[in-house]
Formats: sequence, structure tokens, C-alpha cells
Amino acid sequence: MSKSKNAAKAALVKSGVKAEIEDIRVDRSSARITLLGVPDVPGVAAKVFSPLAERGIGVEMIVQNSMRGGMTDIGFLVKKEFLDIAISITRDVAQEIEAQGVSFSTEIALVSLMGKGLAEDTSMSAGMFKTLAEASVNIEMIVSSSRFITCVVGAEKAEKAANALKAAYL
Repeated sequence: MSKSKNAAKAALVKSGVKAEIEDIRVDRSSARITLLGVPDVPGVAAKVFSPLAERGIGVEMIVQNSMRGGMTDIGFLVKKEFLDIAISITRDVAQEIEAQGVSFSTEIALVSLMGKGLAEDTSMSAGMFKTLAEASVNIEMIVSSSRFITCVVGAEKAEKAANALKAAYL
């Protein structure tokens, strides 16, 4: 392999970008809804989220897990103030699409690292997850971008998570 190819490969392995952490935030305003045992076929996500949109209910952090046997789970967050109507709508959709059930939790919090270059710094996600693990904080959901990494954790562990992240990054 030529020197230039080696250099390019090395550049891909380590970008050299260092993230700049600006803030660590805790948000307790959301609840998680999970549709269990959803048929894994085209159009199901549209059937789930269209009725919520029609009622003006915004969703965030949508996670769909690929599972065996043609079934999947779909989890998402809504603001707590819309939880009752969102659960009602989701239960109706679950019956329509023949999902196995609906679960929800209000005892969650979003813990976020905010800053610049988070996606480009190859150590950030793993470092955040390791910090939370060392603090005995379980991660339930994750979303990230170049400006933030957000983990959903149990509400009772939110302050512990934030304190561990502040000690590690600020």
C-alpha cells in the first residue's frame, strides 16, 4: 500500500477533531411510549405517527429495533402534557396494526452533552457511555448529532448522570 493510502487510512481512523463541550443538560419534560410487537412491514411507521401528527403531538427520539420473526418494537418520546392523548391514539393504532401492546413511562429524563464537534470526535459517544456506566446509570435510548449526544435514563438517576458527566467533561 502506498504512503498516501496509509495516510488516508490513518486520517479516517483518527480525525484529530476534539469536541468542545459547552453544557450538560437534564430535561424531565418527556415521557416514553413503546409499541411492542409491531409487524415489520412497509407503512407501519406512517400508520403510527400520522394520527399523532394530525392531533398536533410532536414526537422525538424515535427508535425502531429490528427483530426476528417479522416483528419490531417502536419507541418514541412525547412531552408529558400530551401523554394521555398520545397513549390513547397509540393504543388505537396498536389494535389497527395488530401490535402486541403499548407501554409507557413518565419516569425518564434526557441527559445531554451539548457542544461542537461531537460527531467528529470519535471518542465522545463511547466516553459518555463509559462515564454513565461507571456511575451505574443505565441508558434506555440514545440520539446524537454533531451538536449533542442525548441519553434517556431513569429519572431517579438523572442528577447522578449529569454530575458524572460534569466531572468528566466540564
